[in-house]
Amino acid sequence: MYYISTAIVKPFITYTLFLLCIILPLHGKAQQNIMGHILTEQDSTAVIGATLTLSLVQKDSSSLVKKNTTDRNGQFQFKNLKPGKYLLQVLALGYQVKIVPIELTNRKTQTLQIKLPSDNIGIEEVLVSSSSSIVIKGDTLEYDTKNFVTRDFADADEVVAQIPGVMIDEDGNVTAHGEQVTRIIVDGKEFFSSDPKIALKTLPADIIAKIQLIDEKSEQSKFSGFDDGKRNKVINIVTKPDKKVGYFGKSAVSKGDADKFSINSSTNSFNGDKKIAINLLANNINETNFAEQGRGGARGGNNNTDRGLSDTYAAAINYSNSFPKAKIELSTDYNFNSSTTETQTLSDIQYLAEKQADQFRKQSQISDVHNIQHSLGGRLKWSIDSLHRIDFTPNFKYTSSDRVFNTSFNTIRDNDSPINNSSRSSNGDNSTFSFGGSITYMMKLKKAGRTVSLTTSGNRNTNDAQGLNLAVTEYYKNALLNRIDTNNNSSLTQGYGNGFNGKLAFTENISTYSRLQMQYNFRNTASYSNRETFEYLAETGQTGELRERLSNEFRNDYNYHSAGMSYIFAVKDSIRFQVGLQYQHGLRNNDRLVPRNIHTTADFSSLLPELSATYKFSKTKHLEINYSTQTNTPSINQLQDFVNNQNELRITNGNPNLDQEYAHSVRVQYKDVNRQSGRSLTTNASFEYIQDKIVNSIILTDTSIFILDDIRLGAGGQYVQPINADGAYTFRINNSYGLPIEKLKLNLNLNSRVYINNELAEINTLAIENKTFGYAQSIGLNSKFSKRYIFGISYHIDGKITANVLRQTARYHVINHRLNANTSLEPIKSYVVSSNLLWLNNGGIMNYPNIETFILNASVGKKLFKRQNAEITIKGFDLLNKAMNVSRRVTENNISNITSNTLSRYFLLSFTYNLRKFGTTNLFK
Repeated sequence: MYYISTAIVKPFITYTLFLLCIILPLHGKAQQNIMGHILTEQDSTAVIGATLTLSLVQKDSSSLVKKNTTDRNGQFQFKNLKPGKYLLQVLALGYQVKIVPIELTNRKTQTLQIKLPSDNIGIEEVLVSSSSSIVIKGDTLEYDTKNFVTRDFADADEVVAQIPGVMIDEDGNVTAHGEQVTRIIVDGKEFFSSDPKIALKTLPADIIAKIQLIDEKSEQSKFSGFDDGKRNKVINIVTKPDKKVGYFGKSAVSKGDADKFSINSSTNSFNGDKKIAINLLANNINETNFAEQGRGGARGGNNNTDRGLSDTYAAAINYSNSFPKAKIELSTDYNFNSSTTETQTLSDIQYLAEKQADQFRKQSQISDVHNIQHSLGGRLKWSIDSLHRIDFTPNFKYTSSDRVFNTSFNTIRDNDSPINNSSRSSNGDNSTFSFGGSITYMMKLKKAGRTVSLTTSGNRNTNDAQGLNLAVTEYYKNALLNRIDTNNNSSLTQGYGNGFNGKLAFTENISTYSRLQMQYNFRNTASYSNRETFEYLAETGQTGELRERLSNEFRNDYNYHSAGMSYIFAVKDSIRFQVGLQYQHGLRNNDRLVPRNIHTTADFSSLLPELSATYKFSKTKHLEINYSTQTNTPSINQLQDFVNNQNELRITNGNPNLDQEYAHSVRVQYKDVNRQSGRSLTTNASFEYIQDKIVNSIILTDTSIFILDDIRLGAGGQYVQPINADGAYTFRINNSYGLPIEKLKLNLNLNSRVYINNELAEINTLAIENKTFGYAQSIGLNSKFSKRYIFGISYHIDGKITANVLRQTARYHVINHRLNANTSLEPIKSYVVSSNLLWLNNGGIMNYPNIETFILNASVGKKLFKRQNAEITIKGFDLLNKAMNVSRRVTENNISNITSNTLSRYFLLSFTYNLRKFGTTNLFK
């Protein structure tokens, strides 16, 4: 018999118990789960689509572990959690935010039942009007869509356009309180970030609960807490809780007379933060982008003479998602657009300068342009933990264009004697590829308010182009033909550009109310262009000798270093004051290799001060003042010493000796929101003064002259070259006023604008100031009393007064009027009658009278199916057949009246189907 020594047994038992103490918790660690229900406190019904954020509580911070949303039964589950202390945040629209502490020990599953009280907006940072139409949250104004009325299955742009102070122009661009909206996000996440116009035509109005207008800080400002006062206007669309999971979309097919057709489709899949959207468009009715789909080519104005007739094919895809376990938010979108535009223009031009003061030109042009564009963009936000964050935004873009132009014109004196006649044809192919991106790393240090951030960005682009040009020009002297010039050449262009930018910033708390930021920035840009011009032998189709004087090989390099410091003093809900100064030093190198090897350098040193202050009279009223400076560098096309005489009567050249511009900007904003009435008022005033502004120097001649040894400028021609000049300025005031008129169930929008521009030019060595005074006023009323009877009416007037010393008439005053009335009626259930009447009045100029136009569009539709989610419609566009494009312009040296072809009366038979399936991720279930 063998005996085991207790000296061996005791250590063995101790070691075994030690292993069990380790293994058992590890085994339990992989089995920890949290599950439960989210219910309303009032009646214990399920809260659908609530957002749950689970964070692990650590010693000095908390870090995001997982995110989830409740299903249609209000249930949720988190699996495979480690033991520890957690915080569960529950966020649902219309309910108060709830934070629940949870401690996981050895229990396999914890089951929770969480009841949410309704949101009474009781916290002091949030203010609501008595009608619950506006909620104020810091820099955010929130509007409840219950206070607006749209048609059934309307797009989001129809409800956004009713928000006080918001305007959407005919191209789909959105301005809010006088500022351009740069992004539209959905539930706080990126959504078609590269083009806000697509987002508004992708989302239907009926899934929107709230619309937020946000004066958004930069990511660095939000992370560091150093508010530099710079804002971007952003719209956040908050979806309804029961619309966060499911499928929705719209598809429409239309066929009309004269081979007119239109196909557009929008399909979306939402599953909490996971969003997929696919948009398609094809038509030959001038709907050139997604913002215009459904209009049938209808426009809010008639002065876009470049529009012509277009065929368009487009696609847009967006994918966005959050990955809570990896703490990553991802968004990416792809856009494709192919368009062919045929344009025919007729121009009457009167010249004003001394040597051309009695000259008049009549010009006709036919163009055929085919453009293709692919773009891919994205954004990745990685919150590593509460102290570290990365923000990455890549982008890619490819464009190509084929252009054919045929132009003819003749120039005469006021006594009808001829000066020149010209006939010119040109065609060209051009392709550009670019890619780039930026990445920002942000880190909080142990001391509160002490942060470091590093941003690097870069880009690269390449360009290839080729063209053929044939011009025959007749010149007259004393009304008799003097000579005929023929210009027949072929050109090849190859170029590239790249840039790099790096910025290092450090912030530090000085006291409770004051902070300091120091930063260093380095920027490098390099551009290269090689343009070769050859004689073109039309008889053989071959190129001849290189014309060195019309060719150029050029490289441009910039290096910039800047360093500066900013100080901020801020008291919450009271005052913010910031002052800063940067020193910038730049070095430019120009290398011209053809036709002669020339190397030039330029050295720039600048001090760039900035100042901003904000005073809050109350939580709903504030005044903000900003002063800033910046430099603007000339482009390679402006610097490149390249004589372009494809149009022998308008020869252009670059200037390698240009200085950079130095701009001073002052902006004042006053914002006031009335909590009781829901009224909003925003006034913006801005002034910009530019030193060394890059402007055109123009040589005009009524006789034939040589501008260079072998380059002749014919009678009635122009030679244009950029130069620097001081004294350019712009002053603008924009006022936006919105008011819900509850008694009449109407929303009122008023927008006013006044501006003064002082533009500069040099004509025949004489410095010219071209002053323009402009004004505009718009008023809009939208009904909100019934979805079956919707009315909207708007009136817009804009005027422009221009004057300079060259003009025989001291000043020209042009006034344009636009009246737009929309109706959508459902007098009999399931039958919809809609109309749009547009009245336009373009002010007269020269000897041309006012042009008055009435454009009437109308449709009759029948809703189909049990859910009334389909419609068959007959649509008529421009029923009065009065549409036209007219543009009247006054520049520093001429007045022009331009007309072009446009879409005329046509009819469509259309079928539309609206998809709505929420509460499931299975479309066919």
